[in-house]
Amino acid sequence: MTARPGLPRFLGPFKSFSVAVSSNREKGTEDRLLVYSQGSRVKVVQYLWLKFLWDELSKEEMKLFLMLPEILNSEIRISTIRAILILGKRKVRNRLNRYLSFLGKETFTREQYHGFKRLDVEIHEYQRSLPKVPKFSGWIRSSSAVGSKRSGGPSFLEPLAINDNDYEDFELDWYSILTVGDQELFSQWNMSITLKRPEGSKRS
Repeated sequence: MTARPGLPRFLGPFKSFSVAVSSNREKGTEDRLLVYSQGSRVKVVQYLWLKFLWDELSKEEMKLFLMLPEILNSEIRISTIRAILILGKRKVRNRLNRYLSFLGKETFTREQYHGFKRLDVEIHEYQRSLPKVPKFSGWIRSSSAVGSKRSGGPSFLEPLAINDNDYEDFELDWYSILTVGDQELFSQWNMSITLKRPEGSKRS
C-alpha cells in the first residue's frame, strides 16, 4: 500500500485536497490523488482547465482533470472536451471564446494561462484502507437503538463542485454550438437568450 505523501517539495505555505480515483471493496482499499498547491482548489481547477485549452496536461494532471467533479459536472467543459476530440483544440477554443465574448462572459485567454503557470501544483497518488463496515445481524434491541433519522451530513465529504453559473445561466446546447458553429443557428440561440432576459436588463 502506498503511504500518504508528506510535505510538498515546493517551499512556503500550501493548501491540499484529495480526490477518489477508485476503490476495491474486496481488498478494502481506495486509490486517491492528493494535490498540494500554493492556491485553493478553485485555482487548481482553473489552472488545469486553462492548461488543457492552451497546452498539454501531464499524465498525472490529466488523471486528476478527469476525476474532478468541477469538470465532470460542468456542461460547458464536458461539451468543450467532446468537441475538441472531433475538431481539435484551436478551432473549438476559438469558437468557445468567441461565443463567450458575445454573451458578455469571461473568456479563457493565453494570458490567463501564462499567469497561472506560476502556480506550484503537485499531484501524488496514494492508497488508503477503507473503514470496515460493521455487519448487521438484523436484530434491533429497541426503537431508541435506531437513532435519529435527522442527519447533518457526514463531515468527510469532498468539497462540492463549483457551479459554473456564470457560463451556464442560459440553456444552450454548447456541444452543438462548438461543433456546428452555424451562424444562423447561433442567431436563433441569441434570440432565445434575448427573450429569456428580464425586461430592462442588460448583458453584463
